[in-house]
Amino acid sequence: MGLLLSLEGLAYARRPNAAGAPWTGAELKAAAAEPRDGAALEINLTGRVSSNAKMRTLAPVYGGALVEEAAFASLMTKAVPRIGVRDSAAPERPMMTHPGIDDVNRLAGSLDNLGARLAAILVRAVDMVAEGKTVTGSEPVALRDAHAWHGRDTMRALGYPAARLLNKLLRKPPHWYVGWRRTDTDRVYDTMAIPKGGWTRLPDDGKRFYADPFVIARNGRTWIFVEELPFATDRGIISVVELGRDGPIGTPRPVLERPGHLSYPFVFERDGQMWMIPESAGNRTVDLYRAEAFPDRWVHVATLLSNVAVGDATMVEHGGRFWMFGTVGGGDASSWDALHIWSADRLEGPWTPHGHNPVLMDALGARPGGAFYYKDGALWRPAQDCTTGYGAGLALCRVTKLDDDGFEQEIATVLRAGSPDWPGTGLHSLNWAAGVEVVDGCQDRK
Repeated sequence: MGLLLSLEGLAYARRPNAAGAPWTGAELKAAAAEPRDGAALEINLTGRVSSNAKMRTLAPVYGGALVEEAAFASLMTKAVPRIGVRDSAAPERPMMTHPGIDDVNRLAGSLDNLGARLAAILVRAVDMVAEGKTVTGSEPVALRDAHAWHGRDTMRALGYPAARLLNKLLRKPPHWYVGWRRTDTDRVYDTMAIPKGGWTRLPDDGKRFYADPFVIARNGRTWIFVEELPFATDRGIISVVELGRDGPIGTPRPVLERPGHLSYPFVFERDGQMWMIPESAGNRTVDLYRAEAFPDRWVHVATLLSNVAVGDATMVEHGGRFWMFGTVGGGDASSWDALHIWSADRLEGPWTPHGHNPVLMDALGARPGGAFYYKDGALWRPAQDCTTGYGAGLALCRVTKLDDDGFEQEIATVLRAGSPDWPGTGLHSLNWAAGVEVVDGCQDRK
């Protein structure tokens, strides 16, 4: 494993990953030390049964096995294993989650994503034990022995760095596109399914892509806001196009540009004004804009959050307060799988982080995928399914708890790309307004 990770580092010419840094003998000896007298909890990373059977133990689980070699074997085939924590108080029901893996072509980076997320899950598990709770999941998991590594595995693995690098060099970045249709009676919100037809693709010239569509009705006219990414600059801007009776009137035109990348134009109306919170994670801010002359001219009103890279910030008013959802990475952890929430009494803030952040650590249903909506009196949110890659599908989630004590949701269905109803490799946003439904998709560039 160490040899393979070293070769991969040479092939990609990037900084050494934590996964590829070998431990010294002293570090290994310290890690294997017996628990000190009086300890109440052991975190066992060795994969071996604790010598103290009476001690409460937390141990990491990799796809149903207790040793990280099981994760390595899965990642070798570009499969993302579920990870979690087993509590000796309920060993048959470990708490499991889907980690976000930023690039399955890089083994070291994948292991770092996995390890960083597992560290956060272990911290959460220790908190639960301290609160007198048992660390359990929703379903039993049959634990198994890890994959036994053999010489033939190493020989096969040595070809991976070159093969994966070649694949990355030859494969062009994905091409996102926007689909729209008119509907009032069979919205995806209600049918929980992607219809087989009826979508019209927002055309592009092949030199850019459009993604993250939001639809807004204003003064009897309908507008679609999108992220526009010209391939020449590889920097996102916010654009808009009016949707007339016969379809788009012209092509999307830029309405908001900044030195850094912009995407996910969360546009909404409040107090007779039009507002926008675009994603600006690269700038490590969350900024609020107001339309000075809708839809073309926007002015900066306030910086809601600073020094934090928030993915796809999405705001909702609920229970008499403002709540803002977004995903946050950090260190070697992915930004796809850790949902954070902030709240405020005023739109302009100040915004306060939730006391239990991250409130959810799971690539299935964490990252926002569109505006909140109400159905049958309940609050719902579209969320991205990133279990097999960025924006690979959409989860429609019913929010069952949202207050200062915590957040809970139930995933009603998951709509994935790659099916006959939605071909391609991506599906990661959904919005509806004024009888118009918009989604986006992804296909490999030719």
